Amino acid sequence: MKSLIISLIILIITNLSSLSAQLSENTKPYNFDPTKTEELRVRDGLPNFFKKLKAGEDVKIGYIGGSITNGGLWRAKSLEWLKSEYPKANITQINAAIGGTGPDYGACRIDNHLLVHKPDMVFIEYRVNNGGAYKGRALEGLIPQIWKQNPNTEICIVYTISKGMIADIQKGNQTNAGKFMEPVANHYGITSIEFGLEVVKLLNDDKLVFQKGDAPAEGKVLFSKDGTHPLEAGHDIYRDVLVRSLKKIENHGTPEPNVIPAPSQKNIFSGASLVPITKAKFSSKWKNVDLGGDIHINDDLTDKNGGKKTLYESAKKSTTIGESFTLKWDGFMLGLTAKLEALGDIQLEVTTDGGKPKLFDLKSRNGKTQEKYIFMDELEVGSHTTTIKLVKLASGKEFQIGQFLVVNE
Repeated sequence: MKSLIISLIILIITNLSSLSAQLSENTKPYNFDPTKTEELRVRDGLPNFFKKLKAGEDVKIGYIGGSITNGGLWRAKSLEWLKSEYPKANITQINAAIGGTGPDYGACRIDNHLLVHKPDMVFIEYRVNNGGAYKGRALEGLIPQIWKQNPNTEICIVYTISKGMIADIQKGNQTNAGKFMEPVANHYGITSIEFGLEVVKLLNDDKLVFQKGDAPAEGKVLFSKDGTHPLEAGHDIYRDVLVRSLKKIENHGTPEPNVIPAPSQKNIFSGASLVPITKAKFSSKWKNVDLGGDIHINDDLTDKNGGKKTLYESAKKSTTIGESFTLKWDGFMLGLTAKLEALGDIQLEVTTDGGKPKLFDLKSRNGKTQEKYIFMDELEVGSHTTTIKLVKLASGKEFQIGQFLVVNE
């Protein structure tokens, strides 16, 4: 009996050691230098994605990011190539990119806008739209959400380029935002592809004009008009870099569920979500907003939005100073989807957990009216009660809000 117990103990220890080694291997971080950039960093690769493509199965590809992906031809051009390369597969897309938005908002909406459609593959494009927001915690929050929905979904980060990034990339350096994105890719084993290096190489070889007016463009590739959004020839470059990178890694890795490691840092946006305005208690002088349009917040935006997306599921508005609402929420940061105006046009008094009221300005990014999002100050993780009161409103303006952005671990 004693020998049997000893044998069982040895078996349990052996199995635990084997499991520990397996988990250690699955969660082992990569050590690529986040301050440098390379065209392709394979890491774990995309084996589940390629397995389905080669088997001729249904494959749904999701995209999340900013305007370069939302209306960008690199998405359509790369999709065309995949369909021609894997003709037996039924390849479809979900375009969940929204112009002028970053991974902080993306982490709150990814479930409603992308994961609800159950993608097999997700391309993330956020570097131009400050993918390093909150030192990469916002971007990192996307990853566990994707793999909780389906651990077999593969993820690839793609780096587009804007004019202000040229000097860094010419030196082989990663950009200020990218320096916070690459550690996330290292930690989770996510493939990253740098589109900017090829653009800079052509620029250095005097074969490309980055922005219209920089230099004579005759006989050269004119990359963009505004220094950010590529013209078709620029999207051809992006497509070509993606294609050759995918070809290099189509046989890399073993198809298996992705394992979610412990977070690489505290307070990542993995529990971020959209909370409907019905969860708040409003004072008396608020009106429902007629949003119009035929795009629902859970829609696949492909070929529907023309570069725009209805920001709100529903919204309320008020033009009366002193009107307020109160929301009970759990997490460490609260945000609003709101109509933003010039500095000083709309000011709010924000009180959380009975503390000292703080003045908050709903200022837009460009000084003009924008339907965007904005976050309040970060708090300790926990249950909170926040009251927001309208204390200043410029003539002819209105305080309009949609669903709340609640960020939790």
